[in-house]
Amino acid sequence: MAGQSILTFASEAIKLVYGDLHEQLRDKNPALQLIEASSANITRNGKEVIFDTHIGRNQGIGARGVREKLPVAGAQKYKQAHLYLTNLYGSIEVDGQLFEQASEDYQSFINVVDNEINGLRKDLANDLNRQVYGNGTGKLAVVTGQDAGILGVDSTHFLQVGMTFDVVDPATGVKQQGGAASTLEITGVNETTKQITVSGTLGTFGTNINAGDFIVRSSNGVNSFGKEWTGLGAIVKASGTLHDIDPTTYPIWKATEVALGTPGTATGTLTELALINLVQKVDKQGGDVDVMLASPGVFNAYWDLLQGLRQFTNGATLEGGQRAFSFDAVGKPIKFVSDYAAPPNTLYALSSKEIVVNRKKDWSWMDRDGSMWSRVADTDAYEARYYQYSQLGTYRRNAHAVLSNITEK
Repeated sequence: MAGQSILTFASEAIKLVYGDLHEQLRDKNPALQLIEASSANITRNGKEVIFDTHIGRNQGIGARGVREKLPVAGAQKYKQAHLYLTNLYGSIEVDGQLFEQASEDYQSFINVVDNEINGLRKDLANDLNRQVYGNGTGKLAVVTGQDAGILGVDSTHFLQVGMTFDVVDPATGVKQQGGAASTLEITGVNETTKQITVSGTLGTFGTNINAGDFIVRSSNGVNSFGKEWTGLGAIVKASGTLHDIDPTTYPIWKATEVALGTPGTATGTLTELALINLVQKVDKQGGDVDVMLASPGVFNAYWDLLQGLRQFTNGATLEGGQRAFSFDAVGKPIKFVSDYAAPPNTLYALSSKEIVVNRKKDWSWMDRDGSMWSRVADTDAYEARYYQYSQLGTYRRNAHAVLSNITEK
């Protein structure tokens, strides 16, 4: 180790064992493993992704009689789409004393850091899988009510003890809690009552926090509102501007949305015909649905449907051990996959080749200043950070569909 600092040695040791994080992130992410990764369209120093979309045909076509004027020449119509990369981070922290041991007991150092890296790996995997289904706002839950130190929420699915968060206005992202300068922390989660116990100053319900406000991740005085991936919640819609293209102006830039039952009143029963019709609608637009992603409750409804109709032997195993069934429509098999992160009562029918993760490169160590380790201010501890600049997007919005308001089982 002559001429080599302990921090440099520690950096090289970690990279030797783990390299970058990308190979470890896909093994337990049903949604991510079905999305094609691509960096071919990174431009402008990696800050933006630009590509052209084909949004209109040449209409210079027509039948004519003898000596009638020929059709006016037309042309294919295109619209440029823009994706703006998000900044994603994860960090680990270890005590300074460990670095003194690194040069003498390499394996001991690796074992300790191994626990931190594996934990962060799983956390990043879970969070990215959640973001796939989001709409870019960073919403973890919606506030429904408030009591002394307690918040009612629409779902506790993504909320965990120890998580720090902000309550924000869904339109502006402005912090709503009474202690707006501070961050709140979850100290208890009650899945049955859909309530979380909170430490920090909530303020007065109706004055500070209101029903409909969002709960978003927050740390170090900064939150994630409006900074996450533009997920399927925004991509697979028939309304709303996406990638700077407005479907009001360009109607072909719409995904298919279908709801069963009576939204807001009653859910509807999942049927084979409903699934076939959904795929046919996308097929009519030129899409090629090859995967369906659904919540476990919707997946169970499909399983129940299979049991009632026929025996099946067309199960498949995806990477990481994830099981999938196959649904046949428009003359081809389509993977039907259960994902814990998918929204309840919802099924996404996707043309996976039209959805990509655009990025400059995969998860990497932040080591531009010579070492991946930096000292935590005023402490004998060091931290290392992972980063990725990326964005989820689609080249063809009308190649996807969503079936909502499904009765779960």
